[in-house]
Amino acid sequence: MGGSGGSWASNYDLNGARGQAEEKIERERRLSEINDFLADQLLSFNDRDYETVRSRLDEISEILQDLVDGGIDKLLFGGSVAKHTYVDGLSDVDALVVLRDGGSATPEQLVSTFCRYLNQRLPASLVSEVTPGRLAVTIKYADGLEIQLLPAVERSGRVSIASEDGASWRTISPRKFAEKLTKVNQENAGGVVPAIKLAKGLFERNLPEAQRPGGYHLEAIAVDAFKSYHGSKSREAMLAHLVEHAARAVTRPTGDITGQSVHVDNHLGPAGSLERQRMSTAIKRLSTKLGNADLAEYKDMFDG
Repeated sequence: MGGSGGSWASNYDLNGARGQAEEKIERERRLSEINDFLADQLLSFNDRDYETVRSRLDEISEILQDLVDGGIDKLLFGGSVAKHTYVDGLSDVDALVVLRDGGSATPEQLVSTFCRYLNQRLPASLVSEVTPGRLAVTIKYADGLEIQLLPAVERSGRVSIASEDGASWRTISPRKFAEKLTKVNQENAGGVVPAIKLAKGLFERNLPEAQRPGGYHLEAIAVDAFKSYHGSKSREAMLAHLVEHAARAVTRPTGDITGQSVHVDNHLGPAGSLERQRMSTAIKRLSTKLGNADLAEYKDMFDG
């Protein structure tokens, strides 16, 4: 009987080990497929003709030169156009259009003025649409290219962009911000900026605007999320970590890593506000969905 019992136990252990091995293989297959899919998503995000973008930004700069009495102080190229890491906050914006003096104009008024000037002066044969957003202006060309401009003002040597709700100006330090983000990106094998791009795309396709952090806010969250990260550097793992961290981080004011403003998300109110709780719940739901998703569900979340 003893021998029979031992044989049964051995078979049980063998079957258990085989089952665990099969589960591991299936899990690795799933992660490999998802990482390949996310890599393809990044290629589509980055697939742009940057020489054409630069040429059109030069044309836009000339059109906007007489926008205000002081004119344009400078056009700061953002995103991959400038080979910086600057997503809506600074990363996906193609250029900060910095005015020497915006006068008393609000961000909303400048966005509206930009749209009016560009609609009047850009060739109608080349441009299909110029649309105002809460923070920026998007120009859609007939050939499919899109360019995003973020109005900014410079007063006393300090640059300000629109606050997250678009109602007021917020002082920033673009270069200092880029240095911070670049540093944490390098410390994580260049995986932080791709994680931000993926998270931004995921949020835009799955969450209403009021329930997702803006680009600049998301980048500040990412710097915090990865400053002491020791997990896998795969696209899937870093995206999952950022989304999970964001669900917690939005419940409290997020410090502005440029060192010039106290917070980047004052429009959400104090820690634990109703707006923050709603945003956290929405992101947490998406985080849970990510953790259980197979390839088909990933495709649905990114293509939805």
